[in-house]
Amino acid sequence: MQDDLYSMQRQQVLHHPVFSWPGLGAWSFYFLLKVALVTQGMLELQLLWNFSLFTFLVLPVHIRGLKVVRQLIALAAATALLYSESNLPPFDRLLDQWDLIRTFSARYLFELLARLVPLEWVAGFLISCILYLYLAKFLRMTTITLAALLSVALWSGVGPEPIAGTQLVNTNGAAQQTGAAGTQAAQTPAQILQDFYQAQRQQTLTAPPVTTPAFDILMLNVCSVSWSDLEAFDMLEHPFLKRADIMFTNYYSGSSYSGPSTLRLLQASCGHRPHKDIFMPIPSCNIAHQLASLGYSPEIRMNHTGSFDNYLTELQQLGGLQDAPFVNPKRFPITMESFDQSSIFSDYAILEDWLNTRTSEPEFTFYNTTSLHDGNQLNGFTGVSRNSYKQRLQTMLDDFNRLFNEIEESGKAVLVVMVPEHGAGLAGDRFQLPGMREIPTPSLTHVPVMLKLFGPGIAQKAELEPIEVTQTTSSLAITEAIYGIIEQAPFSGGLYQPEVVARNLPETRPVAENSGVVMMEYEGTFYIRIKDGAWRPYDN
Repeated sequence: MQDDLYSMQRQQVLHHPVFSWPGLGAWSFYFLLKVALVTQGMLELQLLWNFSLFTFLVLPVHIRGLKVVRQLIALAAATALLYSESNLPPFDRLLDQWDLIRTFSARYLFELLARLVPLEWVAGFLISCILYLYLAKFLRMTTITLAALLSVALWSGVGPEPIAGTQLVNTNGAAQQTGAAGTQAAQTPAQILQDFYQAQRQQTLTAPPVTTPAFDILMLNVCSVSWSDLEAFDMLEHPFLKRADIMFTNYYSGSSYSGPSTLRLLQASCGHRPHKDIFMPIPSCNIAHQLASLGYSPEIRMNHTGSFDNYLTELQQLGGLQDAPFVNPKRFPITMESFDQSSIFSDYAILEDWLNTRTSEPEFTFYNTTSLHDGNQLNGFTGVSRNSYKQRLQTMLDDFNRLFNEIEESGKAVLVVMVPEHGAGLAGDRFQLPGMREIPTPSLTHVPVMLKLFGPGIAQKAELEPIEVTQTTSSLAITEAIYGIIEQAPFSGGLYQPEVVARNLPETRPVAENSGVVMMEYEGTFYIRIKDGAWRPYDN
């Protein structure tokens, strides 16, 4: 009788509101799914906020209206938390880009959605749901969820290890110790970056003191091709890439977006500046202004209208090309439809027109092509744009190679500089969706750069192997190379020696930036910082 009374009293106490705590219910699936994603390296769990949400959900609430309010608050908090733990771009960045995103074609938006949520993920999610519903019938899922979160807390690290002493590499390739008397002083990544900016501020190039050069300069600024892309699509052996006099094999473009990358190329004479500073140009730093002082007339050509993201306007207002006439591409054949539903015109037709309209005065022509941009749709091609990338890349390289042949046959003196803006990134990684370029990863910013000089007396060098520049370089080295060739005066009695030009180029630490994102190399490892947050190793 006493035992029965004790049991009854015990049950009453345990079911008292003070002790009766609810389980997570279906929320257990949310937390367990996140733990599974953490094991695959697809999420970085913010343990404090997850335990806070866990506690919020299991606190006893006995008023029905409050239960509903709690579920609504939890749903909003859980969604925001999951997004912040993912490797997706910061949400405010998505809002900033909304005006551009809404110009994308419906076909391209659908393609991006398919990349965001692959069919394999959908199948895995459905299987996980079924498995959870089955196990929940006879297991205490709240207890299992708590154990899973605690195991993540016990086994997860506390972030990247602090960075100790380092060597700063200045632009002439010499390594300088950061401590005194040969010792290395411990530095944070932020300090290393600030030292890099300070060193770059000391780098200034000016046009060489020579008379008007006797050759034109054609700068081919290519959107969406990197060394990774060339390798992924078996184009490393394309004949065009073998025709360089000088090939930069370890060049970093400084950004993974077209506008900033192009501005860095055109403003290179003042070194690598912080991202926000490139939108406050110093006229004396622009290569177009410096070349104008030597007698070069500027010209802008593109195989697109330049309206997307105000690209043409940026070139003119921030790139030092405000006085350059723009050759409207609309009179040339259309080869494809762009990701924003505008027309893309023939690279070869535009460049052939350039060659046929050369004047007696030296010209600096800036040519930008978006033939390889993600989302472009070839005329007559069915399927997603990613599947046509190899065909578009082959065509563009063939067009460039054909242009080289015609320049040689013309006998005209021309220096061609091919500089990609960034890669296509069609493989993606755990930080970034395929085709997206929010984070300036090495696979996006490590791009091939080549220089080739044509003209009387230069043809015999065509069969020679390219001279490789293997040290890490930036756009500063490209401007230096152009000026080095001008100083040699190859068509005015001087001797063209590309090996001498390549030997004297400055070395620069790889640093790449977009708005709110910095990627920096340190002792062979790349580190990333997003929105002034903590630095962490970039491990794709």
